[in-house]
Parts: sequence; structure tokens; C-alpha cells
Amino acid sequence: MALSAVAVASAVGAVAAFVFQIVTARSLGTADFGLLAAFFSIVNVAAIGSSAMQNSVAVETAAAPRPDATRTRRRIPTDALVIGVGGGLVVAALAPWIADALGANPGIVLMAAGTIPLSFLFASFVGRIQGSGRADVAVGWSTASLLLRVLFVAPLMALGVGVGGAAGAVLAATCLATIGAALAARSVPGPARTIFTLDGATIVTITVALAWLTSADVFFLRMLAPADIAGSYASVAVLVKAAFILPSTLSLYLLPRFARNRGRSRLTWLGVGVSVLASAGVAVLLLGVFAVAGGPIINLLYGPAYARAASLLVPVVAAYVPWIILQGLLIQLIADASRLAAISLSVAVIVQAVLFVWFLPDVAAALIAFGVLGCVLCVVLITVVVAKINRSGRSVIDEQSS
Repeated sequence: MALSAVAVASAVGAVAAFVFQIVTARSLGTADFGLLAAFFSIVNVAAIGSSAMQNSVAVETAAAPRPDATRTRRRIPTDALVIGVGGGLVVAALAPWIADALGANPGIVLMAAGTIPLSFLFASFVGRIQGSGRADVAVGWSTASLLLRVLFVAPLMALGVGVGGAAGAVLAATCLATIGAALAARSVPGPARTIFTLDGATIVTITVALAWLTSADVFFLRMLAPADIAGSYASVAVLVKAAFILPSTLSLYLLPRFARNRGRSRLTWLGVGVSVLASAGVAVLLLGVFAVAGGPIINLLYGPAYARAASLLVPVVAAYVPWIILQGLLIQLIADASRLAAISLSVAVIVQAVLFVWFLPDVAAALIAFGVLGCVLCVVLITVVVAKINRSGRSVIDEQSS
């Protein structure tokens, strides 16, 4: 029942996010939609990166054996405030350079900076709720933030406000959702341990690195490719990244359970198998659907102005297959706070930047390189997870034997 409620709420959130993208794409046109996608590459890294905070808080909340003795009732999540404000100030300081690189107004970048502290506060409150076992409430607030975006952006697009209006809608929706999540989490004690530990830093690194790896493509295309090509690519990326909703849903439900069952290798094998196979199944299904009906789907959703995007659908999905699988694997990597995973993903961020700068504006070559990098990471990180599970299983056997 709980998983069903999470699935339904996640599906509604996915539809809301999709509607937001379709409304803005049709209203803005390819060039401005490419700019909005670049704005979202910053916002999404902050949002998905802040889910590292959510994951850490959820793990600590779920794993605490005696809630009353091991948690604190601090109302303001200090860790989230420090990281969020710090990240926002960094983006704000770089706003002139980022705006120049994207060909945008600095105000757009400043609005992206404003969402960063809100995203981290929101994630911390939702993490408390998630860790207490109320996954349906946690995903409910995440869904509410996406619904609010649609509610705000529709009239603004009708008035022809443009990219600034869409960015403002995201900022306003994030603010209201943060207030609501804070009220919902007020009865849940926060974890006593700070995120500024080795495990906390590892979880942040894993989540932020993978978030950037799966968001940076539209940012680099906006900088290094013609604006209309970047906009067409962004419209395809929106459709492809809808596949991330499944591993995200599984994470909300499974992560606290993984945290409670560390060392139980059979349950861990089951959880990892379900996450990876389900993510791979969605990726393959998406590839098949777009191969058969990609052109009509693009025309129906975006209109004739995005006709060029149809030829990008299958190559982009194919390149993203390993990255979708990695999203399913992310649950276990976070639960383990894997140092090797953090190092591997950090190295991959540098490699990805080099590859995009080297190959763009040749989109086909860049996609091949992006897909190969994802495959290599899949092999490396699956090996890391398997080795960890096997070590845990042997440790349990040794303890039982002794």
C-alpha cells in the first residue's frame, strides 16, 4: 500500500514536470527553450544534489535505534542552510560569467542561485519525513512542488513573460513547497549527526556528481552548439529523463530499508536486483517506443518547430541507457556511502567535460562518448556494489561461526 501511494504520487509529479516542460517549450521556441534547459541544468544539480542531503538525513533518521535519545529537535537544519547558502553565493558570484557563456540575462542565473538554499532546506525536511517511514508524505511534497510550478507558469506563459517568468515560477514554487515541508516535518526529530562527516561528504559527492553527469549535456550544448540545436536537444532530453522517475521512486521507498538492513546480504541482493533490472527495463522500453513512434511523439508534444528533434530521440535514449541504470544503482551506493563510487564519479565529471568540449558541436560524436562513459561507469560501480555485498555476507557468516 505504501509503495502504491508513492508510485501514484510520483506519477503525478512526473506528469506535472512533463506538462511544465511542454508548456514552456511551445511558448518559448527552440532557442529560448535551450536557455531554459541550461537554467534547469543549474537548478536540477542543486535539486538533485540537495537530495544527497535528503538521503543522508533519511538514512540517519531511519538507522537511529532509539529516536528519542539519538536525535535532536533542532527546528532549523543548520547543515542544509550552510551548504545551500554557500552554493547559492557561489553561483551568484559566477552569474556574469555563466550568463555570458549562455547568452542570457544575469537575472536568470541569479534566480537559479536563489533556488539553491531553498532546495537544500526542502530536501532536509523531506529527508526527516522519509526516514521516519512516511514515504508517501515525502513524495507528496515533492509532487506538490512540481504541481505548483505548473500552476504558476501557465498564466505567465499566456502573458508572454518569457524565460524569466518560467524561472520565477520555479523559484516561487520551491519557496512554497519548502514552507509546507517544514510544517509537515515539525514533529519529526532531526538526526543528531551532522552531514559534515566522512559518510555525509561521500553521499553528497556521489549524488552531486551523478546529478551533474546527467544534467551537464544541455549546459554544454547551450555553450558549444547553435541555439536551435541546443533547444531541440533539450526537448528530447526532457522526454528521455522522464525515465529517471522510476529509480527516484524506488529510492524513496527502498533507501530507509537498505539503511536498516545493512549487512543482510540476501535482502541487499534483492533490492539491488530490483532497482537495476527495473531501471534497465524502463530504459529499453523507452528506446523501443521512441524508435517506433519518435517522430509523431515530437510533433504531437512540441509542434513543427521542433521537427529536428525527432532525429535525436533514438541516439539520445541509447546514450542514456547506462545512466538510467546507474540511477537505479545509486540507492545502494548511497546506503553504503561508497568511497570508491564517490571517487569514480568525481573522475567521470572531469572526463565528461573534456569529452563534450572536444567533440561538440558534433552532437553524434558527443553522444557516443557520453554513452561509452556511462557504460564504463556502470561496469565499475556494479563491481563496487557486488564486492561490498560479498564482503558483508562473509562478515555475517564469520560472526555466526564464531
